[in-house]
Amino acid sequence: MSTTVYGLIPLLPLAAFAVIAFGGRRMNQYAHRVGIPCLAMAFALSLLALWHVQAVGPITISWYRLIHVGDLQVTLGLFVDQLTVLLLLLVTGVSTIVHVYSSRYMHGDQRYRRFFAVIALFTFSMIMLVMSANLVMLYIFWEIMGICSYLLISHYSERPSACRAATKAFLVNAVGSVGLGFGVIVCYATFRTFDMQTVLERAPSMADHTVNLLAWVGLDWPVSVVTLIALFLFIGAIGKSSQVPLHVWLPYAMEAPTPVSALIHAATMVNAGVFLVARMSPLFLASSRAMAVVAVVGATTALFGGCLALVQSDIKKILAYSTMSQIGYMMFACGFGAYAIAIFHLLAHGALKACLFLSTGNVVQQLASRPHGAESLAHHAVPRMGSMPIGALLLSLIPPLVIFSGPYEQLWIGSTSSLAAHWVYWGIGFITVLVTAWYVFRGMLALVSPLEGGTEPQVPHSGGGHHWISPPILAVLGVGGLLTIMVLMASWTWVNEFLNPVFVKVRSPMAAVAKPDAGDLLVVLVIACLLAMVGWSMAYRFSQRSHRVLRSRIWHHRIYMFLLNKGYVDDLYDVAFVTPTLRFAHWLCRVVDWGMIDRGVISLGTISVKAARWLWEVVDLQGIDRTIKGLGRFSILMARWLWQVVDLRGIDRTVTTLGTSSQGLGKWLWRRVDLRGVDQGLERIGSRAEETGETLQDLEPRMLQHHLLVLIFWLALVMALVFWLVF
Repeated sequence: MSTTVYGLIPLLPLAAFAVIAFGGRRMNQYAHRVGIPCLAMAFALSLLALWHVQAVGPITISWYRLIHVGDLQVTLGLFVDQLTVLLLLLVTGVSTIVHVYSSRYMHGDQRYRRFFAVIALFTFSMIMLVMSANLVMLYIFWEIMGICSYLLISHYSERPSACRAATKAFLVNAVGSVGLGFGVIVCYATFRTFDMQTVLERAPSMADHTVNLLAWVGLDWPVSVVTLIALFLFIGAIGKSSQVPLHVWLPYAMEAPTPVSALIHAATMVNAGVFLVARMSPLFLASSRAMAVVAVVGATTALFGGCLALVQSDIKKILAYSTMSQIGYMMFACGFGAYAIAIFHLLAHGALKACLFLSTGNVVQQLASRPHGAESLAHHAVPRMGSMPIGALLLSLIPPLVIFSGPYEQLWIGSTSSLAAHWVYWGIGFITVLVTAWYVFRGMLALVSPLEGGTEPQVPHSGGGHHWISPPILAVLGVGGLLTIMVLMASWTWVNEFLNPVFVKVRSPMAAVAKPDAGDLLVVLVIACLLAMVGWSMAYRFSQRSHRVLRSRIWHHRIYMFLLNKGYVDDLYDVAFVTPTLRFAHWLCRVVDWGMIDRGVISLGTISVKAARWLWEVVDLQGIDRTIKGLGRFSILMARWLWQVVDLRGIDRTVTTLGTSSQGLGKWLWRRVDLRGVDQGLERIGSRAEETGETLQDLEPRMLQHHLLVLIFWLALVMALVFWLVF
């Protein structure tokens, strides 16, 4: 089979976008009939690509040369290897499910066609991002995905909060995109190519090359060029994957419809940063400083996001901060070279988070459709959870299972150079496991018995309340969780072997040399799972307490206020950036725009009016008008002089004289020539003509007779000749 068929994987969502966007009003209620088949076929082709990559190897597709200027060449081509094909399965699979789910969830929406067109374009941009063969294409579709996220978050544009959230997400991601753009530029300046595979091959050889960042001011600050490129690229990853300190946009993205949240948080946008770091792993590994920055940022985000989720009462925001924390896990793994486990974590988290968000959409719709009032709430207090508790259980179990096993072992045993760092790593791992289990089940309990400050009032229930947390249900959840865990662990073995060709040359400088003891890892894994259970019990315990007790013991604590205000990061940005920018904009408006530009324009208008008035009074009236009047008077005087002197005295007199002379000459000619010569000659000619006429009158009868005789003679001669000839 030709590899060009895999080019349909991105082209099918693009075709769905084009048909839906330009299909007219007929597509308003039938947009899903175009989007779902296209995404399903893209998913089927992704499965076929998985088989092809496993059996044959990476796929390279070159369409055409996009840019060719001197030595700069950019080809519009695709590259599909083991890493790419796993991301393709996640993106196309989750997007297909989201399309199917949205066909009912968004039914009756006024912007139904626009919604399906944008999510198709959003999926196309993410697919092209992971399949891009060069950095230019990656950056282009990185930005297209940002524009699509803006359109999707502001889908309910009649709500000011949605518009503000979309603007915030766009601006924060724009900051990261600036860093990514600088990284692409410096990468080309260093390697003289945009092709990612060429860059990754040459990256280790450039590890010792430095660049002086302060040469333009005459100072010396040498920095490794590989470190510089890696940090610039990581800034873009921080923005897209909502890592500290560019994490502030992710909770506000919950203003989008729930299917969009599932698409952004599970399959596309937030995973782009992890994919970028994993794809450029040889470049990051060539710089220990860049790896340390990735690890620190990932660990900070994992802890901070989990702690922020603890104080949220909105289930969608809990899941948003959960995504932020889980992506922090993945960055934490990438910072220590555990790229395979980071990708496995990304795939497992994407599938579970999509399940949770779509289940949350059902629950939120049930809560939104409930009638208000105490009596109605008593009968409809507990919504149907569906698969949400199972997803919560798995999401809380995955961190201890993936963090404390497999390649993560180098985090715990390989980092023995510093005892303090060793305990810090252990502390981060255990705390994040505890916090994850806590906030996930707290969100579930918040839906059953909403906490104070939530969107739903707390409703008393008979029989202790949370009837879905019963021994049979817990047993089913436990069995299902264990089976799923076994599947995940078996899948991890296959994923690790499948990704081995991609990361075969990836060796973290912090990796362990000695093989860790399996018994020690088992003890650590048991401890981590016990911590997860402690998190569940804490969530249940605090949900059972009255809010008055919680306020008196915990909720007025400074830590709670710190977390409730999201670490004051938004306030810090408001004080440090937003408020100064707005004040500067107001100052520009008042001083520069109104005070300088407007006054300048008004002054120019005033000067123009005064200059026009001066020109009218001085130049027009006194100069031009007077000159014209003077020329008119001179013309009149000149005409009068010409009339009096030239016309009357010269021309008229000459004409009169000529007329008088002509009259005398005529009289002389009449007397001398006409009367004496012409008249006499005419009289003579007349008399002679009269005599000639009389003579001809006498001769006319005789001439006529002569002619008749001649005619008769010749006729007779002709008739005789004819008779002779005939007879």
